Amino acid sequence: MFQYVSSYRRNASGNHGKVIGFTILQSLLCVVLPSILIFGAMLLPLLLTMTDVSGEAVGVAAGLWILVMFLVYILVMIFVIYPIFVGILRYFASAYKGKEFSFGEAYKVFKKGNYSKLIKIALLVFVLYFVLSLIIGLIVNILMTVVLIPLMPLGMMMEDPNAAMTGASVALIITAVVLMFIVTIIAYIPYIILYIYFATVFMVYIDEPHIPTVDKLKVAWDIVFRSEASMIKLFFSNLLLYILVFAVMFIIMIGLGLISAFVTNSPAVILTLFIISGLLALIFTVWISYLIVGSIVAYYFAGRESLDRMKDIRAQESAPAYQHENTDFE
Repeated sequence: MFQYVSSYRRNASGNHGKVIGFTILQSLLCVVLPSILIFGAMLLPLLLTMTDVSGEAVGVAAGLWILVMFLVYILVMIFVIYPIFVGILRYFASAYKGKEFSFGEAYKVFKKGNYSKLIKIALLVFVLYFVLSLIIGLIVNILMTVVLIPLMPLGMMMEDPNAAMTGASVALIITAVVLMFIVTIIAYIPYIILYIYFATVFMVYIDEPHIPTVDKLKVAWDIVFRSEASMIKLFFSNLLLYILVFAVMFIIMIGLGLISAFVTNSPAVILTLFIISGLLALIFTVWISYLIVGSIVAYYFAGRESLDRMKDIRAQESAPAYQHENTDFE
């Protein structure tokens, strides 16, 4: 089940701390910092409230300014943040292949020739993800509506203040809750598959940046759905890791709630517990996220090797049974 997680941990042994450290630093410099600056700039119209400008004018200026900064953020995401995320994948790929890499490895995506191709694939992935998300969201909403239909008679019955909850009503509620839970879990499945596929697309870009954009999508499709590498194992391992993160968060929240109930007279202790728990939760989340990305990188190389192997086998099968050394007879 966790063979790709194990494969990455084994192949990248000795570089885990380096990859995590570089990834966190790049995320802070190129993702968190620009986001803070842009969202902080959205608040600049509030300075107008210190002047004699009317409240209506401030509201209009704030709305237009927020729209402009939101568009700026989208551009920064496409032209800076997306490329940096792909550059971070270079850390993972280098660690897996046992190659030396430096902090500047991530910035190779901005090299002339590579950057324009990356922007093309990033825009295409952005559009595909947006369209597919709309379709998935529509299907999920339809399923939710179908699930809620059995509750309509219960809603009409509860309009009567004298109505009592019957066994059938309780059964309807339990059934609806269970079905909604199942639909919610199912709704995450296509998003995990999309994440795996698009991450594989960017891995193809890292591995072969100069092939045409459409070919990158085709190669990624073959790796995910046609290679000997098991996407099913990768999917369930990632799903279980996501569930593990949510379970740990839930346990931490319940634990903090119970402990806080017994130390209500010690605010300092409660604050300390919250800080320690938050740090532990953050460290655990970073480690699990690292393993998820690492497993996809290992999966990519396993799938790519299997495709190359399958190609060699087909070439051997289509080749003549023997080769004449004397070409005069050919």
